[in-house]
Amino acid sequence: MSIEFITLAPTLFHVFKAGEPHPKKAKRIIYGQATSDANGIATFYFTDNALATGNTLLSTIDYAVASVFSTNSSINSRPRVQMREKNITAKYVSANVTNISGVTLLGISVLGSENPVSGVIVDFMILGSFDT
Repeated sequence: MSIEFITLAPTLFHVFKAGEPHPKKAKRIIYGQATSDANGIATFYFTDNALATGNTLLSTIDYAVASVFSTNSSINSRPRVQMREKNITAKYVSANVTNISGVTLLGISVLGSENPVSGVIVDFMILGSFDT
C-alpha cells in the first residue's frame, strides 16, 4: 500500500489499494475549510487551488461530511451544520450553517427556529476517487 501526502490548497491524502502499483482509480481523502456566507452556506472546492476555476482532485465522491466547532457554552447558541450539496461537475461540496434558538412551549424548553449564520468556519472531509 502506498500513502502519499500532497500539499495543495486543500489538504489531501492519496491512498493506493494494496497490490496495485498503477491502479486505474485511486482513493483520496481531502480535507479543507470554508466560511459560511450571508445565506449561511459554506462552499468548499476540491480543486488544486481551492477555487471554482481550479483543476478537480476527484472524479467521484464516495462520502462527504461537514462539521463546525464552537466554544460557546450555550448549546442553543451553537451553530450547527448539515451537508447541503455534493456537486462533482462543479467541483464542490457545500453545507448549511444555522443557529438554533430555544422556544418554550407549555413550560418546556424545546429547540425552535433555525436561522442562517454567516462567518462560521466549516470543516469538510471528502472521500472520493480519481482516474489515473
